[in-house]
Amino acid sequence: MTVLEMNLAAIRLKQPELAENIQRSQVGAAYKGVVPAKTGEPVPLFASGQALQSLYNPVREAERALTSAAGFMLFCGLGNGIHIKVFLDTYPQSFCAITESDYESFKQLLSLIDYTELLADSRVFLLPPCTSSAFETALTAAYLPAVHGTFGYHILRTWSEFYKAQVKDLPEKIEHALEKIKADFSVQAHFGKIWLRNIFFNLRLAGSVKPAYPHTDTARTALILGAGPSLEAGLSLLKKKRQQYTVFCTDTAFPAVCTSGITPEFFIALDPQHISYQHTIGVIPKETTGIFDLSAQPAGARRFYKNGNAFFFTAGGHPLVQTAALFSPFPPLATGSGTVAVAAYHAAQALGYRHIECSGMDFAYTGGKAYSRGTYLSAQYAGSAARISPQEHSFVRLMFRTETYNERTTQGITYRTALLDSYRAAFEAEKHSATRWQPTDFQQFPHTAFLASFSKTLQQNGRNAVMPLLPALAWCKAHRKGNLTDMELVSEFISEYTDL
Repeated sequence: MTVLEMNLAAIRLKQPELAENIQRSQVGAAYKGVVPAKTGEPVPLFASGQALQSLYNPVREAERALTSAAGFMLFCGLGNGIHIKVFLDTYPQSFCAITESDYESFKQLLSLIDYTELLADSRVFLLPPCTSSAFETALTAAYLPAVHGTFGYHILRTWSEFYKAQVKDLPEKIEHALEKIKADFSVQAHFGKIWLRNIFFNLRLAGSVKPAYPHTDTARTALILGAGPSLEAGLSLLKKKRQQYTVFCTDTAFPAVCTSGITPEFFIALDPQHISYQHTIGVIPKETTGIFDLSAQPAGARRFYKNGNAFFFTAGGHPLVQTAALFSPFPPLATGSGTVAVAAYHAAQALGYRHIECSGMDFAYTGGKAYSRGTYLSAQYAGSAARISPQEHSFVRLMFRTETYNERTTQGITYRTALLDSYRAAFEAEKHSATRWQPTDFQQFPHTAFLASFSKTLQQNGRNAVMPLLPALAWCKAHRKGNLTDMELVSEFISEYTDL
C-alpha cells in the first residue's frame, strides 16, 4: 500500500466524502519532494527548492510559533504536521481542523508524508481547501463553541507566502464563518433549554399516536396563509374560490382564518416559545390537520390530540430531533430559516403540490399595520387597552421597537425593518425544496425504546451523547450557575422532562 493509499484510508474512516474528493483530484506540482530536517523530521520542499518548515528543528519552530491556547485551533497549511502534533501534545483537551490551499496540493502532500497517526487522532478534523466553496460551511459545522470553547487559527508563514494569491481573503472567510457561528450560538443559547423540553415532551406524545400520511388533492393550488395585513384581502378572495385551494395556515394566522369562517386543511407550527399556545386557543375545526415540528411548543399539539384532530410531528434540523428521526422516522421538514412561512411552503411541496400561492406574507407593516385583524395579539392588546393607552398604542410600540424605513404604497405608508427584510430574503431563497414525504415516514414513535437507547448513550458520555445536546449545552454555557458541569446540568434537565 502506498503512502497516499494509507493516508486516504485513514481519512475515509472519519470523512469518506472528503477522501473521495481528494482521490478524484489530480496530484499537484507545488512540491518537489521532502528532505529530512537535522532532527530527522521530513520537511516538504516547494518546487523552487524552498523549505516549507525549518530544516534545522521544526519542532522548536512550532513551539515558538504556537504561543496561545485555544479549545479549537484551525491550522491553515498541513506542512509535515509537526506543528499540529505539538499543539495537540501541549493542549491534550483541545481540538483542531486542518485546511489546505487546494485539493491538488493536499493530495501531493498525502503522497509524500505518512500522516496516518495524526489523521487517526479523534481530535483532528479535515476541512475542504480554503479556496473551496464548501470551506466556510465545513468550518461552521466543525467548530462547536458549546463543546470546544475558544477558537484560534494558525497560518503557516511560508505556506501563506507561497499561496499568497489563493489565501489573500482567508482571514475574511474565517471571520465570516465565525460570525455565522456566533449568530447560531446566540440562538442556541437563547432557545437551547426550551427546545430540549419541547422535544422530549413532543416525543412522548408522538409515542401515543399513529399518524397517517395525509392524502390530498394535489391538483388543487396550495395556498400558504401568513398573518400579515394583506391576509384580510386575501381571505375575501379565498371565500369566492375556496374549492380551488388547499389551505396551509401558519400558526399566527390560524385564529384570524378560523374566525373568518374558513377551515384550513393544514395548520403548521414550529415556534418553541410558550406564548405560541395562544394560536390554538378557541375552537379548532375537526377537519384541520396539525403539522408540528418536534421542537415546537407542546401545548398546540396536545390541543389537537385532545380535540381528536389528525396531526403529526416533523423532523427539523435540531440535532436531538435528528437523533430521534434516525431511531424511528418522522417526515422531514427543513426549519433552518426559522420562519414558519418557509416551513409551510416546504410542507406543501413535500405533499406533492406543484402550484403554490401565498397570502399574508407581507414581511412588512403594510399600510401601517403590524398584523391582520384576528390574531392572538388583537385580543391580547384589546384586553390590556385603557383610555390613555388604546390598542393602537400597543401595536405602534411593536412596530417601532427597532429602526424602520418607509415607503408610500397604494395601501398607504408601509414600514419595513432590517429583520423583516431578512425574513423576506430567507423566504425567497429557501422556499423551494425537493423533499417529498413518503407513507413510511409516518410511524408511531417507539418512545420507551428510544429513551432506553438514549440513556445508554448518555452514560457513555461520548461524542454521540454530546452532539444531540449541543443547543442545550450552549444555553448552559450562557446561563449556568453553580458547580455542575454543562453536561451534568443538561442531564438534570432531561431527568425532569423524562423518566430517565
